[in-house]
Amino acid sequence: MFFLLPKKVSLETKMSPAECRRKLNRELIDYTRKPSLVAASQFLKKHRLENCYFGSSEKSGKVEIFYHRAKKHDGSSAGFFGHIEKTAGGSRITGSIRRTAAVYIAAALWTVITLFIALVLVALKEYSGAACTAAVMLAGLGLMLWEGSAGYIQTYLETFPPMKPKEPEFTDSADDSDDADD
Repeated sequence: MFFLLPKKVSLETKMSPAECRRKLNRELIDYTRKPSLVAASQFLKKHRLENCYFGSSEKSGKVEIFYHRAKKHDGSSAGFFGHIEKTAGGSRITGSIRRTAAVYIAAALWTVITLFIALVLVALKEYSGAACTAAVMLAGLGLMLWEGSAGYIQTYLETFPPMKPKEPEFTDSADDSDDADD
């Protein structure tokens, strides 16, 4: 279950940033988000019958990853918004799994409008109507902000090969006197 707060993600991989971008370009269906609702709707209709990961990666290191479930219209689902940085032994992918800004704006408008209606009903001394409106507000917020695709995105990010743990270094010690006693 996913609510309003974004989930921070950071993972280190032995792949270079260029290899990470190639992996993303190979495995993701290329999709650059546009402000047009028509473009998003056409993309989801085209891939309506398949489960797929889609998104984009840029040379600057910016990455966006989304998950689409078959037969769902989930254009406003959670996505990974992050970037790829070069490290000494590979690269680090950092970012957050969160909803798009449009979902937060819709939730804020929904809250303001239904709260206004509830306050008007309280002013008119229609307490049962105000309670019903408040319940509708909470139910609507729950439906807008509940998310199930965050786990799929986390699972996809875990497919990057992790950094190899550092091998413990063994040093020869000068006092091996325990073996000499036998």
